[in-house]
Parts: sequence; structure tokens; C-alpha cells
Amino acid sequence: MRLKLASLALLSIAACHANNVVTLSVDGLPSTNQDGTYNGFSSATINGIPNQLIICDDYTHVTYVPSGNMVYDFSTVGGNDALDGVRFDQGSPAQQVHDYEEAAVLVWELYGYVSANGAKASANTITDYQYALWNIFDSGVATTASQAALQAAAVSLMTTQSVMLTASVYPYVDVYTPSSASGSNYSSNQEFLQYASPEPGTLLLLAGGLLVAMAANLRRELHKRPRA
Repeated sequence: MRLKLASLALLSIAACHANNVVTLSVDGLPSTNQDGTYNGFSSATINGIPNQLIICDDYTHVTYVPSGNMVYDFSTVGGNDALDGVRFDQGSPAQQVHDYEEAAVLVWELYGYVSANGAKASANTITDYQYALWNIFDSGVATTASQAALQAAAVSLMTTQSVMLTASVYPYVDVYTPSSASGSNYSSNQEFLQYASPEPGTLLLLAGGLLVAMAANLRRELHKRPRA
């Protein structure tokens, strides 16, 4: 059965440097199945560390679950050697940076939302975030008004909170790209993102500030759209 996966990392992995090769196994499906796709959290084992939660940013490619061990290149969205060997390049280097930073904001927001709501997290909201994330790298993915509004709100945060995002969010969003190493047979698999949260105190400060800004931006974007 061919399955498109989505999930978000709740736990950090051991420190790595860009272009490191890691072993990644997708072990379990997301719990939300909506609109013909699996959306939400998917558990993985990364470099032997189980119960990592990752999110798929890649609608086009396919990963079978359980996947068994696959070889992936590791990089980050921000910090030193960011975006080293990532899959998606839809124009200039500046556009690539913009796309992955937008994706990082959505991943971070979804992390905060699910962490705050746990089992009460809405399947509709999880699906909205998933499709908003997919649409960044594949404009052919059909999105609703609420999903487009999430993207617009993320871009607004990138402008208004750029200093904090650059320091405290982008470096903590990891990218796992199917390895291009010689002999690798994993190029048809999906690319994944992981939010490796900083220290708990830092995370609480971020949640208190950016989640409030996120909600305000989202309300503004939804208000701009005509009612049906």
C-alpha cells in the first residue's frame, strides 16, 4: 500500500553536522487519515533512537511503512551549512531559503499546537497544516482557504519575527533528504522535517510569544477572505 506520510518531531536527536548521513526508519503511520492521505505524526527511528516524530514535506514521492532502514542526508533549515543537499529547489537560492523557512514556521507552529492540545488536537487543523506544508513545494496540491491562510500567516511571521525565528526556530528544524550517495537506492522516498526543540525554558518563551502572534496573523488572514 502506497502511503503519503506526515508527522512532526517532538524529540531531538543527537547533534549532527550538515551533510551527515543518518539511518532513518519510518516505523508507524500518522493517526489522522483525512482527504485520502495520512496527516499528522509518524514515528521513526533515527540513528538507532526510537520514537522520533517527523513530518513529510514531500507530497510527490512515496514511502512504504514500515520502511525499514533507509539512508538519509541530514541538514538544518538555519545555522551553519543550512539546507545542504535538500531536495526542493524551485528557483533562486533565495527562493529555496524562503520556502524552507516557511516550512519551518509551519512545522514549529504545528508542534506548539499539538503539544498544547495532545489528544484533543483537531484532525482538521492537523490536515490543514499538512496540506499547507505540502503546497509550499508542490503548487499542484489543492488547498483550501484555511490552508492558504496558514501559509500567509507563516510568511507574515517571517517578516515580523525574523530575528527570533532566525535565532530560535530555524536552527532547530532538521531536514532529512534521501541520500544521493553513490549506490543509494532511496531516492524515490520522501523528504522529512523534524522539529528538535530547544531547552524547555526557551520553548515556553517561544510558545508564549510566537503562538500568540501566529493566532493573530491567522485571524487577520481569514478575515481578509470573502465569506462563502
